[in-house]
Amino acid sequence: MKVDVPRAIVMYLLWLGLISGVLIVAMADALPVKLGFIRPENVFTLLIEAELFFVLVIWPFFVPRLLKPVTIDLAKGTETHLLVLQVLVLFVVALPVALLSTSLADVGAGEFLRGHLLVAVTASFVATLHDLAERRTIAFAPWYFLAMFAIAGFAPFADALRSGSPGVLSAISPFVAATQLDGSAPLVMSGVFGVFTVATMIVSPFALRRASAPA
Repeated sequence: MKVDVPRAIVMYLLWLGLISGVLIVAMADALPVKLGFIRPENVFTLLIEAELFFVLVIWPFFVPRLLKPVTIDLAKGTETHLLVLQVLVLFVVALPVALLSTSLADVGAGEFLRGHLLVAVTASFVATLHDLAERRTIAFAPWYFLAMFAIAGFAPFADALRSGSPGVLSAISPFVAATQLDGSAPLVMSGVFGVFTVATMIVSPFALRRASAPA
């Protein structure tokens, strides 16, 4: 199995450009609408939110086309393993920006690890889902984006309309968990997504074998 290196490079540049651009625009106070919650102590939270946006919204567009017989063999194994490897590379690419944000926000190692664990596990879960759907030729993307926007966006909005503050519905949103890096919410959500990721990896070979079996 091979990685489409040019496409991977584009992905890395887009990833770095997104998170760096969000931080630069926010810290430069260049937005037409003044956002009072953007302060130096919130920079790291803003970084995690930008990373979550990438892995939930942009990363799925790369997953089905990232592994192609183009240039170099990286490893033997399934496509999912290579996609998870790309998640690790994304964090290596973004490490300088992450360390700078950590310094500006004066966050500890615990918050740093909880935030990036949440992003990494979420990205791995998204990759396993889309990889399985791609190999089974299932039109999965519309349902994924519908569910993602409902869970990550509509649920906290419904809570805000209902009570004016985060509640039970907000607890299922990764973006809300990213605002609570000093608590257990990111770890709980990382554990849930981790279980789903491992379960998908275990089920995937059986699903593919069943799909390829003669009728």
